[in-house]
Amino acid sequence: MATLNAGAARAMRATGGGVHAATDVTGFGLLGHLHNMLAASGLAAELDAAVIPLFPTAVALAERGAIPGGSKRNRDTVAPDVKFGAEVPEAIRVLLFDAQTSGGLLIAVDPDRAGALVAALEREGTPAAARIGRLTRGVAGAMTVT
Repeated sequence: MATLNAGAARAMRATGGGVHAATDVTGFGLLGHLHNMLAASGLAAELDAAVIPLFPTAVALAERGAIPGGSKRNRDTVAPDVKFGAEVPEAIRVLLFDAQTSGGLLIAVDPDRAGALVAALEREGTPAAARIGRLTRGVAGAMTVT
């Protein structure tokens, strides 16, 4: 991890109390960490795969089969709670379970403050900032990725 989360912490405080939860995305991958947040909150989520920030060469590596065992175990664990749209390529699906993550934050914020949070993250110079989806009522821990 080359960047500290101090800027992201400042950005979260700048939302004026709209942040409800945050976690660093590490060995359980994005979907593993999101699943844990959802299960604890009793919520479900809808994600837009096209806006999820990825490292530039990650897709090419996944397409060539460079997938660690931890990512495969993450997928085996969480896949029963994930519904992928047909338009989501297999390489992107694999990367959403990737165990090789470190330091990025997954932040749950009030919908009316999401834009302000993204803007604050950008002002702070965080490596990436995107609104990747929304929380919904439904089966706790269920995720739909389109």
